Amino acid sequence: MAREVSEILRRADDMFGRLARTPEGRAAVMRRARRQTQSLVRRVTNAVIAVVAVVVAALLFGIFVGPLGINGLLLLALAALGLGGFFLLRTPRMDMPTPQAMKNADLAAIPRRVEDWLERQRRSLPSRAAKQIDEILLRLEVLGEQLAQVPSGQPIAGDARRLIGEHLPRLVDTYLKVPQAYRAPGSEPEQQLLEGLVTIADELRRLSEQLVRGDLDALAVEGKFLEQRYRDNGALT
Repeated sequence: MAREVSEILRRADDMFGRLARTPEGRAAVMRRARRQTQSLVRRVTNAVIAVVAVVVAALLFGIFVGPLGINGLLLLALAALGLGGFFLLRTPRMDMPTPQAMKNADLAAIPRRVEDWLERQRRSLPSRAAKQIDEILLRLEVLGEQLAQVPSGQPIAGDARRLIGEHLPRLVDTYLKVPQAYRAPGSEPEQQLLEGLVTIADELRRLSEQLVRGDLDALAVEGKFLEQRYRDNGALT
């Protein structure tokens, strides 16, 4: 079993490396990095505003009421550090979406919702699953734009909804329901989770490639139509 899991991890590393080298993968990495940078900038800005507000309040107190003194300055420093750290480390509170809510969301919104959900779950998942989770998050980033162009009535839309909004969350939830004592590193539940995540990543890749092939087929059909209509006829009709 250990050899099989090692082979699964090796294949996952190869797939993740290939994805990161594609234009879509690089664009997805850039989008994720941009979102993370924007979040960090917001937190830093809020922290700076909080510190400045404390300092201004202390200055006004010193001008209109009286000097702060040594104890007041110490309290000011502690308040500034505390508020600055609070806003710097604070992340926006979001209600954890239920699997049913993710599954029933608009098709184009499902990848982003599941991506946010998985990001919040990863701290409870084993460290060995980090590469698989990163690849799945990258796949979801790519699929978000692809699925926005897919009509909801197409069969592939149902496949995407089940895979992303149902099977992936169910795999993670099932693992997390196993008692902590049975989820030690190298345990059978951990290995089953890793294998399941690799399978999910494979299916996400297949789904993305299927959508690309559909776009290419549609383009080829359109090109053939134009060729028959204009080139073969030799004139506009």
